[in-house]
Amino acid sequence: MNSAPNPATADKPWNLGFALLVAVAGFMELFDGTVIQTALPTLGRDLGADVATASITIAAYFAAAAATIPICAWLTDRLGVRAAFAGGLVLFALASLACGASPNLGLLTVARIVQGAGGAVMMTVGQIAILRDAPKDKLLRITAYLVWPALAAPVLAPVIGGIITDTVGWRWLFWINVPIGAVAAWLAYRLAPERAEGRAPRKLDVIGAVLLASGMCVLVPALGLVEQGGSPLRLGLIAAGVILCGAAVFWLLRAKQPLLHLDVFGFDTFRSSNSAGAFYRAVIASVPVILTLMFQTGFGWSATTAGLVVMVLFAGNLSIKPFANYSVRRWGYRFVLFASTLVGVVLLVGFAFVTAETNLWVLIPMLYVSGAARSTGFTAYMSMQYVDVPKDRMDYASPLSNTVHQLATAFGLAATIGLLAAVGNDFRATLLAMAAVLLVTALWVRRLPANAGQVARGN
Repeated sequence: MNSAPNPATADKPWNLGFALLVAVAGFMELFDGTVIQTALPTLGRDLGADVATASITIAAYFAAAAATIPICAWLTDRLGVRAAFAGGLVLFALASLACGASPNLGLLTVARIVQGAGGAVMMTVGQIAILRDAPKDKLLRITAYLVWPALAAPVLAPVIGGIITDTVGWRWLFWINVPIGAVAAWLAYRLAPERAEGRAPRKLDVIGAVLLASGMCVLVPALGLVEQGGSPLRLGLIAAGVILCGAAVFWLLRAKQPLLHLDVFGFDTFRSSNSAGAFYRAVIASVPVILTLMFQTGFGWSATTAGLVVMVLFAGNLSIKPFANYSVRRWGYRFVLFASTLVGVVLLVGFAFVTAETNLWVLIPMLYVSGAARSTGFTAYMSMQYVDVPKDRMDYASPLSNTVHQLATAFGLAATIGLLAAVGNDFRATLLAMAAVLLVTALWVRRLPANAGQVARGN
C-alpha cells in the first residue's frame, strides 16, 4: 500500500525553493574548485610563482573540503540547518574576497583552504537537510535539482574562467562570489528550515577532526610546493602531514565514536570503489587541468580558447549520463569499469601525441569520448560503492566516501602537477605516466567478481 504524502512536509514553502538554493550552493562549490585551472599561468605570473606551484591553490581547496565534510552532519544538528548553511555561504563569500585580494601565493593558499571549508559546509549541510526531510513522493524530483546543476559546473568552469581571466583578470574569479554569496545567505534565512526536527546533536570526535583536518591541509599544499624542491621546510611539512594523517587513521580505528567509521571498508564493493576508485578519480580529475595547461603553455592558446576546447570534455561527461546508468544495468559493474577505464587509457596516450598542429576535428572527438568514458566510470563507481552497505551503515559510508573522493582529487592534482614540474614541463611524459596509473586501476577492477553489485543492477 502506498502511503499518502504528509501535507505538513510536502507543502512547506521552503521545500522547492531551498532545494534550488542548495543546488546553487553545490554549483558554486564545484565551480570554484576548478574554475582557476585556466587562470594558473596568469595567476602564477602575477604572484611570482610557476604554474606547478600555483596549482596548490586547487589542491588545497579540495583538501580543505575533504577535511570539512565529516563534521557537516554534526554542524547541521548542533547549529541547525539555517545557521550552518548560511554560515557556510558567508564563510565562502568572505574567503572569496580574501582570495581575490591576496598579494602573494601563500595568503591565497590559506584563503583557498578557508574557501574550500566554507564550500563544503554550504553544499553538504544543504544536501543533508534536503535528503533528510524530503517527502518520498518528491525525492526523485528534488534529487534532480541537486545533481544536474552540479554536473553543469565543470562544463561551464573552463570557458567562464578563461573569459574572465582574459577580460577583467583572475581576481574576479573570486570576487564574483561575494555578491552571489551575500544574496544566497539572505535567501537562506528566508528559505532554509531552522533545524531538523527530532534530531539531537551527536557527539563530535574532536581529536579525529583536528588530526584529519590538520594532516590534509598541511600535507597536500606541501606536496604542491614543487618550486621548493627538497628544501628542509617542504620536507618537514610533508613529514608532519604524513604523521598527522597516520595518527588520524590510528585514532579512527580505535575511537568508540570516530569521526569516520573505517569499518565500512570491510564491504568489498565499497572498498574497491574507494581504493581503485580513488586512484581512478585522482587521474581523471587531473586530466582537464593538464590539458588546459598544455593548450596554454605548450600550444600558446589563450585562456578563453583553452577553456572552450576543454569544455568539450565536460560536454561528453554530461551528455552520456543517461547511457551510463543503462550500461551498468546491461553489462554489469566489472565490465563497465574495465571498459571505460581502458578507453581512458587509450585516449590519454592519444593526448600525449597531440601537438599544436593537430586538427581540431581530431582533437574535439577525442575530448568528447574521453569525457563520456570518464562519466561512465564515475557513475559506476558512485553507485557500486553502496550496493552492499546495509541501511544502518549508510550514514557512515556516505561521509567517508565523499571525504575519499575530495582527498583523491586533491592528491591527484598535487601529484600530477608535481610530476609535470619534475620532468621539465614534458606534457607527453606526464600524460603517459597518468595512462599507466589508469591502466593499473583497469587491471584492479578486472579482478572484481563478475556478479559484483548484481542485486542493485536489477533494481
